[in-house]
Amino acid sequence: MVTLLVDMDGVLTKDKEFNPFEYAPHFIKNLKKKGIPFRIVSNNSTRSPDLIVEKLRQKGFDLEYKDFISPVGILPDYLKNKNLRSIFVIGSLLLEQFLKEAGFEIRKDYKVSAVVVAQDKELDFFKIKTAVSAVFLNNAKIVPVNLSRIVKDSDGLYFPGAGSLSAMIAQTTGYQEELPNLGKPSPEFIKLALKGLPSERVFLISDDIYTDLIGAKKIGIRTVFMTTGKYTAEELEKSGFTPDYICGSLKELENKIFEWLKD
Repeated sequence: MVTLLVDMDGVLTKDKEFNPFEYAPHFIKNLKKKGIPFRIVSNNSTRSPDLIVEKLRQKGFDLEYKDFISPVGILPDYLKNKNLRSIFVIGSLLLEQFLKEAGFEIRKDYKVSAVVVAQDKELDFFKIKTAVSAVFLNNAKIVPVNLSRIVKDSDGLYFPGAGSLSAMIAQTTGYQEELPNLGKPSPEFIKLALKGLPSERVFLISDDIYTDLIGAKKIGIRTVFMTTGKYTAEELEKSGFTPDYICGSLKELENKIFEWLKD
């Protein structure tokens, strides 16, 4: 039996509006039909896992809440375990609302215990100044929702991911602590994603060479690079990384999965 950890952005969906690649809903439907264990794993940091599942359902995906894992779902427990209760958020209003409903004090000034860094399309000078001041003046902890380096937007252009923004704040303030990785492919995230699923032959399927696939291979997970997302085959060659498999479409991936089942 194989178990699949399937990235969302660039693999199942082609833009930030959650529009699926043409074959994507059929791909998920066929996995369920064949009884192939899987979870959709995403570093999406814009909203709660439940809201993302609702969006995907609206786009034609046959999914249950348990089929999807993201670091936003892990974030509240991480903050509570570290006793970080007052938060400044670089991120969406939906993320702020999610954290507020989880019992955190969301502030708009630098007098906080943590700066949560997520994807933010309304990032401005005030947010950067407040985040830097919180760390530099108030010893706030930097908590990236994920360590993504770069993100591809719906128009095909790119912007810094939460990992890059967090590294910038750390560099600016002389922050000495290691930045936590709540997202894939940290061992903690992968352990949660595989909960209740067979773990003998696990494949991580992603378009992200640097954040996902290199890290997954280091912890012994098989890797499938999809050329449908933010990185091209040319970028893969430049990276010096060799995935176990390369696929140019979900149909091609599905055929490979059926081959693996025969092994």
